[in-house]
Amino acid sequence: MSFSSDVKKEIGNLEVSITSYKAELYSIIRYKSNWMLSSDGLKLVIMTTLNVVARRIVFLFKKIYEVDVEIQSIKKQKLDYKTKYEIILAEHALEICKDLKVINPDKTINEQIDYTLLKSDETKSALIRGLFLVQGSINDPATSNYHLEIILDDASDFDIFNTILSYYGINMKLIERRKGYVMYLKRSEQIGDFLKFIGADNSVFYFENQRIMRDYNNSINRVINCDIANEEKMMRSAKRQLDDIEYLLKNKGLMQLSERIVNAINLRTTYPDYSLSDLSEESFDLVGKYISKSGLSHCFNDIHRLVLELKGIKS
Repeated sequence: MSFSSDVKKEIGNLEVSITSYKAELYSIIRYKSNWMLSSDGLKLVIMTTLNVVARRIVFLFKKIYEVDVEIQSIKKQKLDYKTKYEIILAEHALEICKDLKVINPDKTINEQIDYTLLKSDETKSALIRGLFLVQGSINDPATSNYHLEIILDDASDFDIFNTILSYYGINMKLIERRKGYVMYLKRSEQIGDFLKFIGADNSVFYFENQRIMRDYNNSINRVINCDIANEEKMMRSAKRQLDDIEYLLKNKGLMQLSERIVNAINLRTTYPDYSLSDLSEESFDLVGKYISKSGLSHCFNDIHRLVLELKGIKS
């Protein structure tokens, strides 16, 4: 089971108030249902590919309105590997939708969102939770990039959802795709806050643990990469210094060099793989005096200038 399915399984088992159940069911019907006309009259149809979501929808109808719904599974097709679940509400479908204010009293679809659901934190959470159940998905932070998205058929309600979530520090973005409009999050902190907001507390713990581990591993990798880069840079510098020393000794000799230059040469030729810091630490034991890292750097720069002069190259 995917992490997205795990999240939906968790929130699909939440026990909340009847008011919150109704807000959740309102969102599911508003954003996922269709009407079907049959010889028996109008039926409300909701499709999903997740068994846990189908069971939640059946539970909500039973819990709130004490009605039975029909559920059918549509087996896998050649080009579609997912089993689809079709939840059909025939009895009292219009009355229930009117009670939820999805349908107006004159039997027309209510295009406006029910603003009474925006009056409390509890119902706002349930509204977003229902929407995520039927239209949302989230990547597993252990295997891929941070990404949470919710599909909308149109962008008319995006501002309302974003206003709700931004109050809690969650700022969603909207993009148009071929399958509709998608509001999404990519910042890990805000995805964690979103999961907390819809009541997926166990999923928050998993998500945050994976995020911490991932950030820690990334930090370790950055340190290792930095160390490798510094090591390679140090080795290139040491190689150049040894080449300069070899050329200088062949063409000028030690006798015409200052004591500080001779000391630097002795340190580098004795410890060809050492960094300047390491050479500085060995300086007192080898040459009888302490030479700082910056002092050694100046010495090797002077050696390089001498070599350029001997080659007739202007520095």
